[in-house]
Amino acid sequence: MKCPVCNSELKRLMYEGFAVFRCMNCHGYLLSDRRIESIKRSNKRGQDLLKQEVIEESGADTLEEIRCPRCRRKMKKKFIPEPASLHLDRCADCEMSWFDGGELARLQLTHEISLRGRDAAEFRRRHEEMTPQRKIEFEENLKKLDSGEEMLGQSFFKTLLTLISGPRKF
Repeated sequence: MKCPVCNSELKRLMYEGFAVFRCMNCHGYLLSDRRIESIKRSNKRGQDLLKQEVIEESGADTLEEIRCPRCRRKMKKKFIPEPASLHLDRCADCEMSWFDGGELARLQLTHEISLRGRDAAEFRRRHEEMTPQRKIEFEENLKKLDSGEEMLGQSFFKTLLTLISGPRKF
């Protein structure tokens, strides 16, 4: 497949643990729509690396319509507001999206600085600090929750409360 911006060959590689296509010339990314949310919420790259990618790889936003590298149909523009502030090119037929250089990292940074992103990072941090026994109890109670059991026991709620608000000091 060819880059819709500069016509260079797209290279398949892994980004945040997901297969994507990348233009090594203009630094754009082509990826399936279903991967966008997962990549956006991924925390494998730190904020410093994401900021560096935005600074080094950002180019001019393609404001004209471009053609999907897969099916060659015109892609529609979707504006993602502040703080990301980018024009995403999306093919409704292939369910693929094109991110110009630096835009994917900007989208991730936008999520990380949001309230939801900060809450998720705090939840991950607290989960990592749990003792192995607490992790086992927590995972078992999550399975019960997924299976629809009504009585989960107090340990689940204590663990969840601890993760959300921090350890209680009496």
